[in-house]
Amino acid sequence: MRPPHQKGRPKYLDLLRIKLPITGIVSIGHRASGVFLVLSIPVWLYLLDMSLSSEQGYRTAQEISNGFLFTLMAIVAFWSLMHHFFAGIRFLLLDLDVAIEKEAALKAARLVFILEGISMVFVIGWLL
Repeated sequence: MRPPHQKGRPKYLDLLRIKLPITGIVSIGHRASGVFLVLSIPVWLYLLDMSLSSEQGYRTAQEISNGFLFTLMAIVAFWSLMHHFFAGIRFLLLDLDVAIEKEAALKAARLVFILEGISMVFVIGWLL
């Protein structure tokens, strides 16, 4: 029996009160970026099919790819790809028991964000 001064487990989980560590943010970002990459495959395949179908299809695909919405989607897709790549390498290293201690894991998670930030600077400069 629990002493009367102890509270029981919460009946609901308040996500706004939880302070997620950077390693958790990397993990959630890895999953979200993977979902986005999978869901964006049909868009990329449709544009590729359109551009290879005919000369008019190529022009149409080129007009679509010059739009602001497409540029924004390309930036998000590239962020997803870079985050998924670097976080995936981090998780593979964790499977090999590399950087599994708390301090090393925090450094590796920060490194994921630094590397994807550097790659995003280059791609945004190239796209814009």
